[in-house]
Parts: sequence; C-alpha cells; structure tokens
Amino acid sequence: MFSTTITHSTTIQDWLVDRVADYTERAPHQVDPAIPLAELGMDSVSAVALCGEIEDRWMLDIDPTLVFEYPTIAAISAHLTAETAVAA
Repeated sequence: MFSTTITHSTTIQDWLVDRVADYTERAPHQVDPAIPLAELGMDSVSAVALCGEIEDRWMLDIDPTLVFEYPTIAAISAHLTAETAVAA
C-alpha cells in the first residue's frame, strides 16, 4: 500500500509539472516542484484555472485558495494525494 501512495503522488506531481509547464510556457524539466508557483510565473488567473483542471481530473471539490495554502507543486501533490486517498 505504501508504494501505491508514492506512485500515486508521483503521478499527481508529474501531471502538475506538465500543467504548470504549459501555463508558464516552459519545458517540464524546467519546472522545479519545490519552487512556489508564483516564482515560476503563475498568475492568479492561471492558478484558478489550474484548480479547475484539478477538480475535473480527480473529481474533487477544490477551493481556489489551494495554491496559496500549498504554494508549490510538491505541496499541492501531497495534499491531493491525501485527498484522493480519503475519497477512495
């Protein structure tokens, strides 16, 4: 079970890296999951759009303040991993 959680978290993180790369017009390898989204160039409009994509992708009800409470991809990924585990 533990390895499933890690794999799931990695899958979420990889997806987030790809989406943030798209929003910031970077290659995915240029997106560091430990750097805050604002420092990567995400504005508030893009952040809210990302929250909408997260809702659609994982069928979760996400508050747009998610990106302020969890400012990095790594933090968002950990939070979503916990949320999807509870939903399952």
